[in-house]
Amino acid sequence: MSNFLQHIKENPLEELKIYSGKFITIGLLAKYVEKFEEYINDLEKNCYDFRNFEVIVTIPDKNFDFEAIKKISNKSQIEIKIIELPYNYLNSMKSHNIMIKEISDQNTYFYINNSDRCRFSCKNWDIIIKQYIKAVPDDMFFLRGSNFSKNIKKRISAQDAYYFPEQWGVFSRKYLEVISGFLESHTGHDAPSEMIQYFIDKNKEDKFKRDILMPNIMHSDIRTTPSKETTGGKERFYERYFINNFFYKSYFTKKGLELCKKASLKIMLAHLIWKYNYKEANLIQKGNILYVKLGEKIKHKCSYKLNYFDFLYEKYHFLFGVNHGLNFVHRFYFILKYQKGFFIMKKIIFFLNSHIQNVKNPENNILVLLISYFFYYISNFFTYVFLTEPISNELEGLIGEDDFKKVLHGHVIKDAYKSKLYNKSLEQIAEELERI
Repeated sequence: MSNFLQHIKENPLEELKIYSGKFITIGLLAKYVEKFEEYINDLEKNCYDFRNFEVIVTIPDKNFDFEAIKKISNKSQIEIKIIELPYNYLNSMKSHNIMIKEISDQNTYFYINNSDRCRFSCKNWDIIIKQYIKAVPDDMFFLRGSNFSKNIKKRISAQDAYYFPEQWGVFSRKYLEVISGFLESHTGHDAPSEMIQYFIDKNKEDKFKRDILMPNIMHSDIRTTPSKETTGGKERFYERYFINNFFYKSYFTKKGLELCKKASLKIMLAHLIWKYNYKEANLIQKGNILYVKLGEKIKHKCSYKLNYFDFLYEKYHFLFGVNHGLNFVHRFYFILKYQKGFFIMKKIIFFLNSHIQNVKNPENNILVLLISYFFYYISNFFTYVFLTEPISNELEGLIGEDDFKKVLHGHVIKDAYKSKLYNKSLEQIAEELERI
């Protein structure tokens, strides 16, 4: 593998160098003019041929400096299209779907949902992607490009999939077309795509592996600017993170999970259309049933409805699954929103977690270990009574951040609760933004 990496990075295969048309669309929600300019300059510097791709830029804020973005775009050799859409980070997936279906070149093979803080890890990244065209015969797949995926774990539930997503996936256009684009009921593309893949993996009728782990040559976790270091800093990051989590529980309702299963079954049915070379076939939905229609014939009927036991299984893992500590914090916001309450809860969390870590990393002292086991079970009981994720290092790290405490007690979070934002759907938020 190391020899392959060196070959690709330093001397791409000759047949890949031949220009054969644009094959990548990059969808970008611009947030900051300076970051956008750095991003475009980096693309130009590290690509093999700027004709291989296009960049679709969405301006999500009417107060954004449109002329500055236009000026940068006009100076670049890259084909850049700019569009103004009245969406913000809470429902940015709607913007991406408009870019995919209406603005972008419909003949490109891949679509990348990107950020102006993202950076590719090496030169000739466009040629590296090019070699994966037709990697799956029916053209429905995505490429795992970030180091995050190198530590991929087996997903035993949709919650596991949500917590370990591919941050910067490279999606085949056909994959996105079949599932009708990114799920607009989510605030991001990565977690729902991973949840869909979880249901795809469970389906034994689909023989293809639709998530391909690339060599460690694509999106750079070292050169990419972390979310916490973008304009606005940690406080802005925590505000977004906390507010995004208002919608977390809706992802694991029966309806939310069935949306992911439905997308996975669309992939399977599209695969069967390809496999049997059906002509003029259509995917049809009636109620919660999907099927292939061939003229007057109906084939391959399947339901995306979750049965009672499957739903209970997923709900159990959701309630006690990790979510960076935010599952716990949201559940106990009624206490944590007060200075005194935050102080007491912080002490409890730090104390219990010290014993939890003792159990996970036992010492030789039997007495200390016995005491730690006692508090470990107290902590588990605490978790089960209040139906929340377990106390962990992630939770301790979150609660221990002074910036997070400021945000939790700041006006943005308080205003979000006052406006009952947690009762709104992303669709409702999108409609409100369109009326502004």
